[in-house]
Amino acid sequence: MTSEEELIQRYFDAFNRHDLDGVMACFHDHPLIVDPTGVRFDGREEVQRHYETGFALMPDCRCDLRMMTGNSGRGVAESFFHGTRQRFGKVIEAVGAEVIEFADGKIKEIRDYHRALTAQAA
Repeated sequence: MTSEEELIQRYFDAFNRHDLDGVMACFHDHPLIVDPTGVRFDGREEVQRHYETGFALMPDCRCDLRMMTGNSGRGVAESFFHGTRQRFGKVIEAVGAEVIEFADGKIKEIRDYHRALTAQAA
């Protein structure tokens, strides 16, 4: 396993435990996340707030890693996301990929390309 793949696995493991400190430990000092709608979360404070909000809105959310590859500062992870919006009792399911760039042994940028699915398509 490459160092990029090890970091992807660590990131997914921390995400699925809702371990905010563990998630943030995977990120570079100046991270960027671009969500599927194009919204940008730039910098550690915004990225942390993005995860805090997601974990609060869907306390049972998780991302099942389906495949990953990474090398030479770049990586891709395909995953199946699922969680329940507590407020509405609505199950959210999405499949897609995260395209990841690394710098200094950390995640520098994630571009998230998940799309919502019906339960039957998952």
